Amino acid sequence: MATVRLGVVLFFLLCVVGCDGMPDDGIQFMRVTDSQPITIDDFSTLVFTDPEGKEVKLADIMTEEYLVLVITRGWYGGVCFYCASQTSRWARRFDELEPYNAQLAVIFPTESADEAVKIEELEKRIKKGQIPNEDIPYPILLDINLSSVDQLGIRSDLAKPSTYIIDREGRVRFAYVGESIADRPTVDSILKQLSQLGG
Repeated sequence: MATVRLGVVLFFLLCVVGCDGMPDDGIQFMRVTDSQPITIDDFSTLVFTDPEGKEVKLADIMTEEYLVLVITRGWYGGVCFYCASQTSRWARRFDELEPYNAQLAVIFPTESADEAVKIEELEKRIKKGQIPNEDIPYPILLDINLSSVDQLGIRSDLAKPSTYIIDREGRVRFAYVGESIADRPTVDSILKQLSQLGG
């Protein structure tokens, strides 16, 4: 009887916490194996804005061999539930990038500089995802006026959720552009892509 009770408790814990020890928000992202066509050759020249209003080139923040660039949908009257889930998962699993000599940056598109303050809403949502140390371990940059979104050809009610792996030369080694707001690669899919790059 005690064994049955223990089994029921363990099953319940797995359902609540999930097999990987992370909170389960019920969202299923895509297990991606293939890269999509790449729209521009050199990402290192893309310019974003940090929360203090300073312009930042991707080349300026790259310290590792690879950069995983996650472009969220952006501010669309609120922070998208899928954006919050995806970025929170990356915050929890950020340390898993280290063996691949990789880092992460998140882009939050806005239609105007006035909406830049909405980045705080994304930060709050990420922190609700039970991340370690209450600190977001990666930079969140703004794409004000959707200039980089337009360069990449991913505009759609702000931006299509997109994930890229970029090397130190600015070359895109992997690209995934979602066809819907829920269409995003899993963290495991991106880690697998990095392992195949030999980082």
